[in-house]
Amino acid sequence: MTHRREPGIPLPEVLFASLILGLLAAVAIPPMVYSRDTRAAECRANVDLLDSKIRCYAAGHQGWSPADLKEFEEMLAADKALPSGGLPKCPYEQAYVYDPMTGRIVPHRH
Repeated sequence: MTHRREPGIPLPEVLFASLILGLLAAVAIPPMVYSRDTRAAECRANVDLLDSKIRCYAAGHQGWSPADLKEFEEMLAADKALPSGGLPKCPYEQAYVYDPMTGRIVPHRH
C-alpha cells in the first residue's frame, strides 16, 4: 500500500509565507502612513504660522491686513523669525495663496 501525495502546498509552508508577508507589512506600512500624516500636519502648521503673522501685522496696522500679494510678500521678507526668510514651502509642493479680501491664507487639499 503506497501513499499518493496530493498536489498542493504543505500547510507549514503556507503558514511560514503568511508570517513573512505579515512581518513585511508590519514594517513597511506604518512609515508610509506616518509620512503622509506628517506632511499634512506640516502644511497645516505653515498655514497657521502665516495666519498668525497676518494677525500680528494687522495688530500693528490698525486692524488692516496686507492689501495685496506684494505687500504680503514684503511683510514676510521683513520677518526675520521665519526660517526661510520668506514664504514657507508646502511639503506637497503646492503654493500657499493669500486672499487680500479675507486677509487669510486660502487652504488647499492634498
